[in-house]
Amino acid sequence: MDLMEVLRERIKIINREIDEFLRVKEPEKLYDATRYLPLSGGKRLRPLLVSLSTEVLGEDWKKSIPFGIAIELMHNFTLVHDDIMDRSPLRRNIETTHVKFGEETAIIAGDLLFAKSYEALHKLDVNKDAFRRLNLLLTKCIEEICEGQYMDMDFEKREDVTEEEYIKMIEKKTAALFSCSAEGGAIIGGGNDEEIKALSMYGKSLGLGFQIWDDYLDLKGEEKEFGKRIGNDIREGKKTLMIIHAVARADEKEKRLILSILGKKDAKDEEIKEVIEVLDNLGSLSYAKEKAMKYAREAKEFLRVLPENDARRCLEELVDYAISRRR
Repeated sequence: MDLMEVLRERIKIINREIDEFLRVKEPEKLYDATRYLPLSGGKRLRPLLVSLSTEVLGEDWKKSIPFGIAIELMHNFTLVHDDIMDRSPLRRNIETTHVKFGEETAIIAGDLLFAKSYEALHKLDVNKDAFRRLNLLLTKCIEEICEGQYMDMDFEKREDVTEEEYIKMIEKKTAALFSCSAEGGAIIGGGNDEEIKALSMYGKSLGLGFQIWDDYLDLKGEEKEFGKRIGNDIREGKKTLMIIHAVARADEKEKRLILSILGKKDAKDEEIKEVIEVLDNLGSLSYAKEKAMKYAREAKEFLRVLPENDARRCLEELVDYAISRRR
């Protein structure tokens, strides 16, 4: 089935709620900048994950909307600040926030998204214990994202990054928010300890597969579909799984080529293609694809303890979507 078509009405409701929550106030330019990225599109995977994790346990998914908004705004906060640090010109096929509004305004807009994320939690209709648990869950998640972002930046200066370090980094930077989404939805859904743990682990494995596939698309995706310039990770010096795998197996000539282009901000498309060809010949691209599929299989295994219903089937389909999407 086409998962996004099945969930189209749900996405519309989530989009409408985000639009209303981020309504324009004074100073108008700040709110224009704050609304710019969250309302520019996006797949809404994280709030969908929140809602499905609530629904799979028998609760009305709409009860989870405020937590889904909190997650989505926090996600967009990280994107705005990441784009500034990476000097990225495009996101979702449009100018990044700092390019359109200026770096100073983009920083403040990101900060406001962070604050609005916590404001959204106060719209939750849950008991005091659940609220405290969700608040702490989100806080710990952001701490992990900050740690992961620092690791990612630090890796750019090193040539000896291991696969284990890379997995730990994306576990914090990307998978933590997926895990937080699923675990938070399960708490709102009134799940027992086993169900909450299972959904948390499901989200983590889903996030790991999602990020590895995202890194793959950076090299093998179609630029118009992917929404970002192909090869950006190479230009930024990112130590992705494919780069780590290739450097460990390359001969001296291949290694020199990879490292001479890696981190070269003005690398030409032809140079990027050369590196991609080397990675392909070394089996690094297929290795990354298989790794993404491995995490996808793990994610589905964690769902076995949950009730069999339409929401669970959607959670299974979400895994397939994450490692087959083209943007």
